[in-house]
Amino acid sequence: MGLDDKATQFLLAARQLGVSFEQVVTIGRQHLYIAEHTLQHRLRTFGMPADRGIAKRLLRDAAGYSEPFLELLGAIRTESIDASEYEGASQIFDLNGSLPQELENAFSVVLDAGTLEHVFDFPTAIRNCMQMVSLGGHFLCITTANNMTGHGFYQFSPELFYRVFSESNGFKVDRMYVTETSSSTWYEVSDPVSVGGRVQLRTFRPTYLCVIAKRLKITPILATMPKQSDYVVRWNDKSDEHPTDPTEPTEIHSIERHAPHRVAMLLKSLHHLMQAAVLPFDKKAFTRVNIESVTSENR
Repeated sequence: MGLDDKATQFLLAARQLGVSFEQVVTIGRQHLYIAEHTLQHRLRTFGMPADRGIAKRLLRDAAGYSEPFLELLGAIRTESIDASEYEGASQIFDLNGSLPQELENAFSVVLDAGTLEHVFDFPTAIRNCMQMVSLGGHFLCITTANNMTGHGFYQFSPELFYRVFSESNGFKVDRMYVTETSSSTWYEVSDPVSVGGRVQLRTFRPTYLCVIAKRLKITPILATMPKQSDYVVRWNDKSDEHPTDPTEPTEIHSIERHAPHRVAMLLKSLHHLMQAAVLPFDKKAFTRVNIESVTSENR
């Protein structure tokens, strides 16, 4: 587990957006996986102290773990949680289990940089993470979205985090970003509710989803299980506009209705190829941003 170039950019941007790193806990103890010259460049572009000695020290101190970098972001106290002792985490605790009471509301930042997709009982794990965030604090997440099947148990969607980090659970999503691991481009991701439909993307490259969620109030978390927003809209729609004839399936594409199977599969493949190559990020749901210059004023 570790903070790579994308994760360091995201955390530097979170600091610019006003996230307080004063009391930090990382889910899993995180290494810094970034080249010295790249780290130096990132610090400089985000207006941080950026001489070569600082970058070298951040990568050298603490045996290459992330605590020195988090201290540069403002951390006074840093903790780490893991189910195993093998990386020297300060707290040994399995996120599949019940949260120790002393960890409740204890941190201004709870940082998941690639752990939650490896925890089998995700609802319990995410509840534990949310309960550790202090009032006014933030949950930060860098996780897998596309093209990483087999990396962990799960890949996650924007819908999941928008529904979990809702006002009913005492949170709101301040920002959500998506970026391909080998691309310099970042996009802000809209809530499917505001888009009026599913927020989907089809990419060639491995893709990260990065979330900043703020705790607004202390309230029971996941007392009611989240529901996917587009289904809720359908269930609540009392109009007679939906087809009622069960012999007329609505999910079959017109190409499949009328073209021979092989032709239909070829045309669908070409469509998906073009979608991934030309417009993987639908402009209705994804807004291109300069991650180095995001501020709370430039939404």
